[in-house]
Amino acid sequence: MAHNDRELTKQELMAFQALVRGRGSRKPLVHLTGKREFYGLELQITPDVLTPRAETEKMAEWAIKYAPKGSNLLDMGTGSGALAITIAKHRPDLKVFASEVSPAALKVAEHNATKQAVNIKFIQSDLWQHISAHFETVVTNLPYLEDGAELMPEVQKEPAVALFGGKDGLGLYRRFLKGLPDHLKPVGYLFTESDPWQHEALIKEAKRYHLKLIEQDYFILGFQLAKE
Repeated sequence: MAHNDRELTKQELMAFQALVRGRGSRKPLVHLTGKREFYGLELQITPDVLTPRAETEKMAEWAIKYAPKGSNLLDMGTGSGALAITIAKHRPDLKVFASEVSPAALKVAEHNATKQAVNIKFIQSDLWQHISAHFETVVTNLPYLEDGAELMPEVQKEPAVALFGGKDGLGLYRRFLKGLPDHLKPVGYLFTESDPWQHEALIKEAKRYHLKLIEQDYFILGFQLAKE
């Protein structure tokens, strides 16, 4: 309609109608376009990865701010690679690692890292299973929805492995925090994402591992390992 001086070709019209049908069936727009902007970067998104949310950009912002110069950083459960790639792009001094349990998601993340020309070490791992390194900073957006939570039709088309975190949504975070002390260096940083109503429980759980709260946003929490 913005260019009514030019008639669409048959192929263009068919492609447009296919997009309209897909959206009409509540297919996520990002799955139709195959891409999403995150922190100013264009990333490939497929049904194998969670669509990066604008709220998660706060986690990238804090990691870029706090990560010590020349240190190691891990993005656990990287999905599309949005966090790891953004941090690596803005902090080229860091050695960035990214882990993911899903092989299909890992391929998307590797593609995005290549496209953005950043050097990231990718690891296929179920939480800490295949991770041996130590880090000054860890960022993670683990699944935190309650099992059986009612979802909008678009969200139902996201990968379930990236959405659900157990009965109260924090099951994976508890497993993650249990293994964190073996990998987070003294006075290291942790940044997480969860629903606001889960923050109290997550902060309490983090305290068990000597993590003190240093930042809090609507969805994002920032911790630092307290000196012993």
